[in-house]
Amino acid sequence: MESAWTIFELKSTFIWTQVRIFSESLDLPEDWRKYAAETEEGDLNDKVIEDVLHKVNAAARQHNRVVYSSQAIHHVAQQIASLYWTSVNQDARSRRVFAQGIEKTTDLSRQMNITKLPVELEGQEPSEEQNTRYQQLRERLASLDSQRQKRQQRLDQLHYLRRLLEPFEDPPKNIQPNLITKDGELVQELEKMRMLVARVGGRISHQTQSSGVPETHESSLPGSDQRLEALMDMS
Repeated sequence: MESAWTIFELKSTFIWTQVRIFSESLDLPEDWRKYAAETEEGDLNDKVIEDVLHKVNAAARQHNRVVYSSQAIHHVAQQIASLYWTSVNQDARSRRVFAQGIEKTTDLSRQMNITKLPVELEGQEPSEEQNTRYQQLRERLASLDSQRQKRQQRLDQLHYLRRLLEPFEDPPKNIQPNLITKDGELVQELEKMRMLVARVGGRISHQTQSSGVPETHESSLPGSDQRLEALMDMS
């Protein structure tokens, strides 16, 4: 039964199972040509496909023999078992220390230390009142730790959302630089256009006067200056 197996045996069995899965030969499905991309050279020959598949399987088996050798699997399983028992021994020693008493330097804001606290007071036969008081404090501490974890998760979510919104912190620069603002690019272009309209209007007026042709219409578009000034005032 697996329940009677050691950590080394369990991990060795698991690794060997994964190695056997990796070592299985690759095989193409019968309808693989339906999913193959069309080429200008036409369909591949079945003999070529079989040769390539055979070489791939041979290379995979050789790789598995070299990388996943018995010595390597034995070494990895032994390391896992050693680390497991080391952590168990450390946890047991820590629980024995907590059972004897909580040191003043113990950080009770850490969940790991809170979970190691004994359920009841041990040693020196505490009274029922002391034991009840201790249990209340322990439950209160566990409740506060649970609330702290929820707040921390919420804080992490808010930090994540803030990072997502960083590109929107300066809309005129990062989102739409041509917004109508006092120093925006659109206002600068409108100023250039107004100067250009004034220059063109001045030249047309000058040519009209020099040629003696009576001016029958204004040199600029009706109301154009007023509209430009209104846009400038909006900034």
